[in-house]
Amino acid sequence: MPLLTITTDQIVRRLRWIMVAAIIFSVGNTLLGQPANFWYNPETAIRGDGLSIYNTTNHTFDFYLGLGWQVYLMTSLIYLLGAFLFVSILPRKAALIAIFSFIFGHFFGATNWLATRWHLGTNSSSIYALVLVPIIVFSAFPAISSNTDQIIKRLYWVMLVPMLCDMICTLLGQPAGYWLHPEIAHEANQVSRFFLTQGWYAFIFMFFLFFSGIFWLVSIFPGRFALMLVFYFMLVNFVGASCWFFYEWRMGMEIPVIFGVILSVLIVLPAFPKSNNTSSRELYSLIKQPPLE
Repeated sequence: MPLLTITTDQIVRRLRWIMVAAIIFSVGNTLLGQPANFWYNPETAIRGDGLSIYNTTNHTFDFYLGLGWQVYLMTSLIYLLGAFLFVSILPRKAALIAIFSFIFGHFFGATNWLATRWHLGTNSSSIYALVLVPIIVFSAFPAISSNTDQIIKRLYWVMLVPMLCDMICTLLGQPAGYWLHPEIAHEANQVSRFFLTQGWYAFIFMFFLFFSGIFWLVSIFPGRFALMLVFYFMLVNFVGASCWFFYEWRMGMEIPVIFGVILSVLIVLPAFPKSNNTSSRELYSLIKQPPLE
């Protein structure tokens, strides 16, 4: 028996290429976002938040940039190949959790560059998610089956986790005087800031109206469109909450990464409860059946 068995699961095999693309996009943005003098003076390297890689207030994983672009590119390639091999030899559920974890982490990393270096601001996660989400959904759910509605209903509640986390972080991140003077609200998203300035109760009321509207849309949209809505709001609100951890509370990249792993577990367990071995056996039995007269 071989020590390592490469996965034959089609969903894992498709999603791992999306993981690869997310890593490459993140690494590419990291290199292209460097200042002009970085290429001959790597000590001037910056992170996705625009600060020096040597800044101790917010630890990230970009310290190899200080050794030059060649070293960074080589270590990124080793990391990419290692991640690809890692998810290829894991059991199905563990592989899917790892893949989604990599996607969440690098989604946040890339949106940092899109927001700060390429000046897309709070729209960066929305724009990136609009591109990434359909690819994820069509790869993870290539066919609509009888249990798709059940999967969507389970993922409703997973979607609620980052949405509630984003709302709670927004309230906890307000300055001390906000509760008496809501006009000093601290929030980058202009729509959320408007409601915050009306008072914390107006913000919570708006958020629950928003929750209700999203739940209603997901309930009336067919199959893949509902799944796309679910994954879109998962990714966008994951970034919204992670920005509080990373930018405001300076907790480094570790917390967004851990948050992404938790969400990945919550996605995979209800959405991919079984392996696809049964469907393969069913396909084989159909092939063996005699043709209809």
